[in-house]
Amino acid sequence: MKDIVREAPPLDEEPEEGGGVVDGDCVLVPEGEYELRYVDYETGHYFGKACVIVHFAIIEPDDYAGLPIDRFYNVKRLDGPPRRFGEYKAKNRGNLIREFKRIAGHAGRLDRITFKRFENLRIIAEIQTVRRDYQRQTLDEDDHYSRICKLVKALPGDDW
Repeated sequence: MKDIVREAPPLDEEPEEGGGVVDGDCVLVPEGEYELRYVDYETGHYFGKACVIVHFAIIEPDDYAGLPIDRFYNVKRLDGPPRRFGEYKAKNRGNLIREFKRIAGHAGRLDRITFKRFENLRIIAEIQTVRRDYQRQTLDEDDHYSRICKLVKALPGDDW
């Protein structure tokens, strides 16, 4: 197993031994709905396309609390160099806008979306296991990893 490249900021409790597998920046947890908290975001290029990577940490179930997991969104363009909290313009009908509206309400201008509205929310997300690569080739079981496929809804964050 590789060293952990990036860890989510710690929660109040330490995750239990044996909960989830972190290999490099890839996490493997069972498929299903998880409760997450927003950590931060960065802009970059993924397979040559402009994207926004939103970083979350798992809150529930407790067995996986604190594990980092990301949501990738394709965007129209980056406004400036790729970086943490970088500037970008979202696609009008893209997944970023749809999910942002579902979680935080009205998005406003496509070049001024702020994820700060996610900060005090517990977010329910659907997590799937990736079993094939971008060429549809089956991955070895050791290479499977989890990804957020959809942000489902937001819960108030007062009680955590």
